[in-house]
Amino acid sequence: MTVGEERQLQVIERARAVLPEDERILGVYLVGSYGTGEADRFSDVDVHCVVTDESLPWFEENWPDVLRLLTGPTVLTDRVPGLVGGLGITPDWLHVDLFCHPLNSFDRHQYDGIRVLFDRDGTLFPDGDIARTGGRPGAPYWPETVVNLFFYFLGNLVTVLGRDERIVANQGVGALRDQLIALMLAERGVRRTGGAKRLNALLSDEQRATLEAIPAAGSDPADVIKANQYLCREFIRRGTALAEQTGEHWPTEFVDATLTHLRQHFGEDFG
Repeated sequence: MTVGEERQLQVIERARAVLPEDERILGVYLVGSYGTGEADRFSDVDVHCVVTDESLPWFEENWPDVLRLLTGPTVLTDRVPGLVGGLGITPDWLHVDLFCHPLNSFDRHQYDGIRVLFDRDGTLFPDGDIARTGGRPGAPYWPETVVNLFFYFLGNLVTVLGRDERIVANQGVGALRDQLIALMLAERGVRRTGGAKRLNALLSDEQRATLEAIPAAGSDPADVIKANQYLCREFIRRGTALAEQTGEHWPTEFVDATLTHLRQHFGEDFG
């Protein structure tokens, strides 16, 4: 246990002790940081339950009450669309998720890293906890969608700054940065499956330094252009090398068309 983790562990112990009292709940397990063994005092608690098929409508309606059995009072509960359950925030700002899965569609391999708290008949997790398989360096791979999105977003800089949409242009820097991060993960063979608020351990020191050196971009178009140039040059350098390494196709025509488009409108070289 790390310092400051007491509240999270209280919720986990409540889930272990209280949820099995409901006969409709067939299994209870943790995903996220507590499922992969990477939790710290900042971690959310992600509690998942397997429930009987016929009880699913009840849990769909009453999951906030079940969540409060674990947390006590909440100041916010919010359902996640498409799932049975959602998030809860306590007055001391502990974030706890609770989701319910019907037995007929339960897949124990859906999540990366699972810590089992309860398995009523021992058939849901016959081998116990499931070790994390993603988020570790492996063989480099080619992220085709990431590459196409990067240059699509980049080309739209002409439209955004042409309309003097400075806020949108600033947001675009973040969108390009996220594609560069995805390319960096592909360089290392990392398929990101963990929490969205963890990144440091997935990148090399060199990659982190590169990202930290992205020029600051506020609302000044010149600063936005400078940040985009930095991102573009870094993406092309890494992307062409990764394409050669993996034997995949670098979209030369699309990239060249995008760079020409930018140069014609801004009089600046991005490549």
